[in-house]
Amino acid sequence: MQDAAARLAALEQGHVPLREEQRQQVLSLGQDLSAVWHHAAAPEGLKKRLLRTVLHAIVIASPPQASEHLLRLHWQGGVHTELRVARHTAGKHGRATERNVLEVIGELSKVCRDLTIAATLNRLGDRTGTGKTWRAHRVACVRDHYRLPNFPKGHAWLTLPQAAWQLGGRATVVKRCIAQGTLPARPVVPQAPWIIQRTDLALPAVPAAVQGVRPGRRQLGLRPGQPEGPCQACPQAGAEHVAAAPAETRSSTLLSGER
Repeated sequence: MQDAAARLAALEQGHVPLREEQRQQVLSLGQDLSAVWHHAAAPEGLKKRLLRTVLHAIVIASPPQASEHLLRLHWQGGVHTELRVARHTAGKHGRATERNVLEVIGELSKVCRDLTIAATLNRLGDRTGTGKTWRAHRVACVRDHYRLPNFPKGHAWLTLPQAAWQLGGRATVVKRCIAQGTLPARPVVPQAPWIIQRTDLALPAVPAAVQGVRPGRRQLGLRPGQPEGPCQACPQAGAEHVAAAPAETRSSTLLSGER
């Protein structure tokens, strides 16, 4: 006890009072506590010291059936304020997977493998309950833990390319049907594949829209306004070109030594 009293007396004697300029700086910081608290250079230890300085006590009231904790903050100046904090229910903890992530996994399981689901979640910036990036085995573990359904792929639900193959058309035509509301479909999230129910492909308007598109003929490398070929630019020249083709073929055959 004597040693502790001696050290305390030494600290009191070594206390250096603040100059008026320093005192004004401290008071100015007190006027803008939010800037100090959210400053990038403010360490956690400083924030704890600030709380110990301004708070006298914290009283927590937690009724058994309440979904929130009621915190009464007793400040040094005598003011009391209340703060409500959500409490964990039975079976919940801070490392649980987010509800929106569970919905994405459940919906994408209709058309995607676990590896594709993991890649989609990583592109969205979602993380596991422990803050890790997604892998195929982690998606499978979450599905097993939360008992999410795992649908057989390519049966009741289809992706956009699979639906186009079933209809015998192009994916762009199917996408146009979706945009026009002819074919019901939606992506779970903006960067996820389209999910199409197979039975919706039998709607009368869907096959009619796909069959109404006929593949057109075009030649690549033509500029706007350029003739498509010799037959359109000059019919006679085109006829001579077609007629000369067999003779050129025979000459090539004779030169090659074939009989």
